[in-house]
Amino acid sequence: MADNVDKYAQEHDSFAEKLAQATPRIWVTPLLVALNVLVWLAGLALGMDPISPKVRDLATWGGNFLPLTVQQPWRLMSATFLHGGIVHLGMNMWALWSTGALVERFYGNKQYLLLYLLSGLFGSLASLFFSARTGVSVGASGAIFGVVGAILAAAYTKHGKMPGSMVKALKASMLPFVAFSLFMGFTSGHIDNAAHIGGGVAGFVLAMIMAEKFDWDEYRRQAIPRVLAALAVSALIGYFIWMYLPKPAM
Repeated sequence: MADNVDKYAQEHDSFAEKLAQATPRIWVTPLLVALNVLVWLAGLALGMDPISPKVRDLATWGGNFLPLTVQQPWRLMSATFLHGGIVHLGMNMWALWSTGALVERFYGNKQYLLLYLLSGLFGSLASLFFSARTGVSVGASGAIFGVVGAILAAAYTKHGKMPGSMVKALKASMLPFVAFSLFMGFTSGHIDNAAHIGGGVAGFVLAMIMAEKFDWDEYRRQAIPRVLAALAVSALIGYFIWMYLPKPAM
């Protein structure tokens, strides 16, 4: 038993060292948290309610709403940095802080930033078929679900390169989180499950395509072509979704 514990500890220490060498500095996750908080503070400074902002104010600031977004596609991204009050912001930033640093070390700063932004974009696109079709959708949860999707992609598709105990721990923590979040979304009228699912699927697929940075030989040889492939797939699927958006109600 003691031998097994020592073996697992050595595997974890070795892998943690490899992650730290691959991505020595974590700066994207703190930057994203800071940007989300700064947008919220800017809203407060201009009169937005800190607890329950008015729908009109969220729309004015760039919320995702089908009749507006089809004319102003930039809302697909701006909506991911807006939040419906301090509770919404706090929960999302806690989830991002808890999961983001790990994915940033797995895939490197730049790939992680790309994965986050694209997941948020696809979360917003998915929302246009559901919540954002009839109301204003905001929040970073689609992008955060993309981060969780990337963790699950690593656990299920790159498990041979990770300590077995870590793979089990990631599955044991992330799967219940996803299940509970989706359950709450399906039973509540105020949670945008379409954005969660769209962002989560995007993050999983993008992470499958991208080269993990803790396998340095593979990353050095394949990072650029894989990122280009991820961008090409995203552009193709994003264009297809955009072309088949529902028509806004007149």
